[in-house]
Amino acid sequence: MIKKLFCLPVRLIQKIENKFVRFLFVGVINTLFGYGLFLFFIWIGMHYSLALLFANVLGILFNYKTTGYIVFETKSNKLIVHFFMVYGVVYLFNLLELYLLDISPLYENILDWDLLDFIDALPLNKNKIGDAIGQAITLLPNAMLSFFLNKVFVFRLKRNDVDHC
Repeated sequence: MIKKLFCLPVRLIQKIENKFVRFLFVGVINTLFGYGLFLFFIWIGMHYSLALLFANVLGILFNYKTTGYIVFETKSNKLIVHFFMVYGVVYLFNLLELYLLDISPLYENILDWDLLDFIDALPLNKNKIGDAIGQAITLLPNAMLSFFLNKVFVFRLKRNDVDHC
């Protein structure tokens, strides 16, 4: 029963021929997981660089299975070192993006919008809101970068070691 619940969405996504579109669908799941971890880590007071590091390491382990199996159709664990290397590059790029956003006036400008007044009522560390906004801004460019790097450096060859649902 549980396998059927898991296999139905997997089979539906795997029917999509375009791997980038498939990657985007899986990316929504991976993003919710990774961004949720990042928000949790900054909420408990971590600096954005440490929050990003821990969220990335845990996210990579999760993403490797979902991306490898659903998008690139492999269950092989032989590629995980390459996958970590790709996400090491993405992490460094992401860290640079967050640093550049942090030193820019963008966060203050966004938080000055009247539409975001509700944030003041939330039980959040106000100093960390900019980090959360910055990571949200960088999600799509980083998704495109990670797809390209995974396609070129990790999952180059079509592998037939998948036990389809």
